[in-house]
Amino acid sequence: MSLFVNFMSGSSEIFTPMGENPNTSAGYSMPEVFATTSLAVLYRVRKAGKYFIIKTPKEKTGHTLAMLRREYELSIGRQHPNVVNVFTFEESTVVGPGIVMEYVDGRTLTDFLAENPSQAMRRRVFEQLLQAVAYIHRSGIVHNDIKPENILITRADNDVRLIDFGLADDDAHYLARTLGCTPLYASPELLMQEKDIDARSDIYSLGMIMHDIFGSRHLRIAGRCLCAQKEKRYANAEQLLAAFRHRNRPAILLLSVLALIPLLLLLFSGYFTSLDNSRKITVQQTVVEQKIAVRDSLLAQVEKDVTAIYESVADSISSAPYYEFATNNIISFYEIMGEYNKEKILAITDPDISSVVADRYMQLLGSAQQQLWEKANQLPSFYKSDLPVAAVIYYDSLFSCRKPFVPYNIK
Repeated sequence: MSLFVNFMSGSSEIFTPMGENPNTSAGYSMPEVFATTSLAVLYRVRKAGKYFIIKTPKEKTGHTLAMLRREYELSIGRQHPNVVNVFTFEESTVVGPGIVMEYVDGRTLTDFLAENPSQAMRRRVFEQLLQAVAYIHRSGIVHNDIKPENILITRADNDVRLIDFGLADDDAHYLARTLGCTPLYASPELLMQEKDIDARSDIYSLGMIMHDIFGSRHLRIAGRCLCAQKEKRYANAEQLLAAFRHRNRPAILLLSVLALIPLLLLLFSGYFTSLDNSRKITVQQTVVEQKIAVRDSLLAQVEKDVTAIYESVADSISSAPYYEFATNNIISFYEIMGEYNKEKILAITDPDISSVVADRYMQLLGSAQQQLWEKANQLPSFYKSDLPVAAVIYYDSLFSCRKPFVPYNIK
């Protein structure tokens, strides 16, 4: 379900400036609950003939209000056509304290892709997303939760709106560290809750988004985004955008060359007609059969390898006593699969075989990731247990250093 609906943006003059009149709830229509997240409720309201969204915490505690205020401070003043507009923070709206923001008539990236858009439209949407992320990176902000649900595509023009800065961070802010991100799209360092999270964490998420949008296309670019070692990724979204645009230039040249093929065939028709057709067909059949044999062999090997790696990690998760140690096992899985992708999948030179094998590899990888997280989510957290404080500190030190689980000796 879409979270926002489009209106004529940029009309912030209808809001009273902060501090002059704190009671600005007058004038809003009766709010409608439009969507809920794990931490917030989003209401649709109407004021001065326009629709807006008001975002307010589910539980209005000091911590959640501080998080909401921080999201507002990171969002306000960001003016980019592909980033959702935030207008004001009001202490007293019809639903309590909340952020008032743009209401976008769109659907999520997942719903957009379900419409089977053309490759040209996919490239356009991805470029707009990269432009939005590059803009916030230049502002010193890391989004920390780039996923399909936070990427809206407008219905009117198929333009991107990047939303939800609730987990974003900049150089001046860092509150309590919580694993609030979506694990499937989160970087290894974010899952490990490292302190030095930078723009390269968003690059990892964008690599996952690339697979969602393009499948096995642009696999080399996506592979660099998904490197377990952040030093090997693109430094920021601007670098990734430049690489993506450069990668698409040969395709334009290729189309120009392809357009000349009918003329070339006509010019050299005498040469082609003199070939031995039967011999040519035999050679073609042999090449095709060889390609099929290589492809099938690689598919079988990839399926065998990914299954073996998955089962090994799944066994480790099954023996893990707590969720946190299981996440370390999953991070190891990401690292192993990143190296496997570089050494095995990206090394395939034949484009036809590479495309088929890469598609199958991504299917297996996605299924394995989902199953591993389902196993991990069934385990208890030692942070939420009744263990002594000393035991929690001990387990936290093991988990933070990615050391194997060793039971705490109460004696």
